[in-house]
Amino acid sequence: MNIEKDSRIVEVFSQDLFNKTKDVNELKDANSYIQELAHKASPETRHEIAQILSYVIDDGITARLDYLEQIADVKQTAIGEKAKFDIEIDGLKAMFQAKSATTERSKVSQKSVFLDTEEVSIRPVVNFLDLKTGKIDLTRIADQAVDKMELAIVKRIQDSVYAAFKAMGNGVNYNTGSGITKGAFDPILFAMSRVGGGATILGDIEAVSGFTELAGFNSNVPDALAIEHNQNGLIGAYRGAKIAQLNNPFQANSLTDTELRKDLIYVIPSGDAALRPVKVQLEGDVQAMEATSIDSKETEFRFDKYVGVGVVGARKLMGVYEDSNLS
Repeated sequence: MNIEKDSRIVEVFSQDLFNKTKDVNELKDANSYIQELAHKASPETRHEIAQILSYVIDDGITARLDYLEQIADVKQTAIGEKAKFDIEIDGLKAMFQAKSATTERSKVSQKSVFLDTEEVSIRPVVNFLDLKTGKIDLTRIADQAVDKMELAIVKRIQDSVYAAFKAMGNGVNYNTGSGITKGAFDPILFAMSRVGGGATILGDIEAVSGFTELAGFNSNVPDALAIEHNQNGLIGAYRGAKIAQLNNPFQANSLTDTELRKDLIYVIPSGDAALRPVKVQLEGDVQAMEATSIDSKETEFRFDKYVGVGVVGARKLMGVYEDSNLS
């Protein structure tokens, strides 16, 4: 079979990944087809399995990183293509003057930046016999791969953002406090709301739960909002800004250490994405490779995603608040 991104078998496994399976028999047939490929044990059939997995993983990453559109200027490009990010230097000005008088000129100036992309990779290894007998759950492999690759990408973004804004010192872009203190947090929120005509607050569940004492939204969440939270992490509002929860699971074998920092809260203007200082390039689809060891009879898959991350621009139109209680 010639596997493409829109092949039916990819769609079936992707539906299973999103818990939206429409036909359990069709999913059973898809898993049986994977077993048939494994029984043939040729380089071509193993590559076909890897290709199916890569498309399913790519679907998962695309869906899971959808919220990046709220905090960054995101561009999706083909493999080998550079993403051009335009940064506005000077804006237009409106002025009064006497009738028929010459008005002051407003020079519109822009510069462009390009990002270097890097690989984020994962290499699952499975027993080839388990693949042939159907003991390997492809959806489970895809789900774990999506989790780990998403977290690696978001961690890179978080580290870049924190480094850029921490250097500014306290003010309307960065501040810190013990818990959520109105005097330290509100100036950031007001500044970002003025910039974008509204703002979104994004952070770890422990960090954003601190808004409960300030706004009490948890006791007033309507059913519709509770349902929406299950879909996109929205959990309420503070001073008109939506509050969203950032996916941040525990590290492996730990019930205390999380994959991402818990103490950082981001305040993002909801205006023009091009004005956001965080630039992200997603280059091409997930790339797949595979190899089977004749000694161990294990099949190793490798999946790579090319991602570029940068924080650029003269005005850092984003706020970062650091809760010292969670540091």
